[in-house]
Amino acid sequence: MKIVILTAATGNGHISAAHAIREEAESRGMTAPVIDVLDHTPKAFRKWFKNGYEMLVRQSPDTWGYLYRRSDKPSSEYYVQTFLDHYCTLPLAKVLDELRPDWVICTHSVAQPRLKRLRKRFGFKVAVVVTDLYPHKMWLRGRPDLWLVPGQWTKDILAQRVPGSESQTVVTGIPINRLFAEPMGREAARQKLGLSPADQMILLTSGGIGGGPLVETAEALSKIGAKIITVCGRHDGKRRRLHKMQLPNVVVKGHVEQEEMATLMQACDMMVAKAGGLTTCESLAVGCPFIVYWPLLIPGQEEGNAEFLDETGAGKICRTPEDLVQTVQELLAEPQRLAKMGEIGRSLAQPTAATLIVDEIFARKG
Repeated sequence: MKIVILTAATGNGHISAAHAIREEAESRGMTAPVIDVLDHTPKAFRKWFKNGYEMLVRQSPDTWGYLYRRSDKPSSEYYVQTFLDHYCTLPLAKVLDELRPDWVICTHSVAQPRLKRLRKRFGFKVAVVVTDLYPHKMWLRGRPDLWLVPGQWTKDILAQRVPGSESQTVVTGIPINRLFAEPMGREAARQKLGLSPADQMILLTSGGIGGGPLVETAEALSKIGAKIITVCGRHDGKRRRLHKMQLPNVVVKGHVEQEEMATLMQACDMMVAKAGGLTTCESLAVGCPFIVYWPLLIPGQEEGNAEFLDETGAGKICRTPEDLVQTVQELLAEPQRLAKMGEIGRSLAQPTAATLIVDEIFARKG
């Protein structure tokens, strides 16, 4: 069986999910190349789609939240974006004609309008892996044969939005790298990183894009006394600012590979971050208590993930610097409470999502 996985390099989550599926499929002898759809679109569209998104997330998150909500209903924003996605992905026809897959799996929605036509031409089936808890209207385009969703709540919402979709929807979880699916434990993780087994440590990050007040958050947390390992992602400006400030107790890192991030999550007592879909699932899998700091959040798409963590007890939401510092201090003083949060996270995790996804595709090969 030949699978093609279509994704888009807007943030790290969509790409990570695609490669987790690829690794699982190839371990079973399937062909499963990962294609970044944006590499096959006009330069102007690619620049606007990727850089425009990252610019809004970094500089005007409220504007992004407004556009996210507007495009989740029949509106000019929805129809303009769908037209652009359909028109600007025309070169996908050549790619899929050369590869001739049996299944096309999407971990980003940008290709879905174009696939509606191409599937008739080439005869492949389409599966959509929803990488957020809430199924935004963009995920509903193109009439896929199969939706693979994070949980029952997502499936129920999808059924309301697309009547009759229940039989085409399977709960699998969001696919994560095997590094997160096979936790090593805190002691081993600290030993691997050369960190003290006795120190209190907090992992701080705002995702690969590095949006939100990351520097100010690190400055607030530096006064607690715990070691703050700050991962700045691709935002070199914030990394340079933090290096220059030389804050006490703050270790500054830029972009880190998945292996190091998986180890850091397990080495630290908790994580302070925004609740991206992949980050949420990775933290649950390794049992890392998740403190969602609201100012770091991408409005719209990550709010449901944050509320899920808070309501289940696997995490907590903090909205102000004062609330964040107080919450972190209280949790560090109550290791049993932190351990309970980790246990809840592991009980909610679906670390075998990539396996379940490939199982579903393989079961439908006929």
